[in-house]
Amino acid sequence: MEPKQSLSEDQMWNTAHNIAKMLVQEQQRIEASKDGIRSQLGKVIAYLRATINQNISDTENFFKYLKTLADSSKSVKQTDRTPDYCRSIHQTCTEYLKNLEANPKDILEILGWTFRLFNYYKVTPLEDFEKLSLSNRQLEIKTVTKSQNLQVGDEIEAKITKISGNKVTYQILDIFSKTEKEPKYYTSLKVGQTVKVEILKMENGVIKKVKYIEPK
Repeated sequence: MEPKQSLSEDQMWNTAHNIAKMLVQEQQRIEASKDGIRSQLGKVIAYLRATINQNISDTENFFKYLKTLADSSKSVKQTDRTPDYCRSIHQTCTEYLKNLEANPKDILEILGWTFRLFNYYKVTPLEDFEKLSLSNRQLEIKTVTKSQNLQVGDEIEAKITKISGNKVTYQILDIFSKTEKEPKYYTSLKVGQTVKVEILKMENGVIKKVKYIEPK
């Protein structure tokens, strides 16, 4: 298994969009008038959630399960496109999520977003959706930030989700992440720790830069 890798909130969001876009394209290619891939994806998510609830620590069996689904329905009559749906899900998840094999909860969150985004991609021209999804995400972050009446100089709580060298990734307001260089403090910080950070910069109501202040 590859070394454990964790994504920031924004990376997870972008991954979900990429998977949803690819799966909608596959649905259009296989049978545009149906919704079979989304239906099968719902079953895949249920399987992964059950696996996590059984306290299984990684998703190696999850990818084996996807491959089994893709390979096992050859006996199904040719008018049933389920095997094609399963193969598309297997190929797409392997491409985008295999490097997160040791992070089942991250995969579950990404696929949950993918499931919800699927219908948006169905009704929105694919070439227009990148711009739309970005603006929706920015609006979501801006709305949450404004609801807290935050300003430059304010101190807020943040959870450390990743440390890479002297770069520390903070999850802020439980909705987005910021990665900042913390050369003075990174050796004393830990992933999972809740700390206080100071807002250094904001643009159009969105937090753009923060710095570490102290442990919570």
